[in-house]
Parts: sequence; structure tokens; C-alpha cells
Amino acid sequence: LSSYVLGHSHGEIAGRLATPLGTVKARIRRGLLKLRECLS
Repeated sequence: LSSYVLGHSHGEIAGRLATPLGTVKARIRRGLLKLRECLS
């Protein structure tokens, strides 16, 4: 959400959450896939 609505980069989100960048990217990807399922 933060990436798409607020325009934060994946790196900015990772820094704010103190979470590895790969984890943030994976969570965003999974969330988008679930959203796609809900909308189809």
C-alpha cells in the first residue's frame, strides 16, 4: 500500500520497517497476487 498509494520505494519501506528488502518485495508481490485473485 505504501509503495503504490504513498509512492515510497521498496527500499524506503524496508528501512522504515527495519525489514530486509527481499522480505518487503516478497510481501508486496504476495499481496498483489492475492488482490488479483479477489478481483477476478
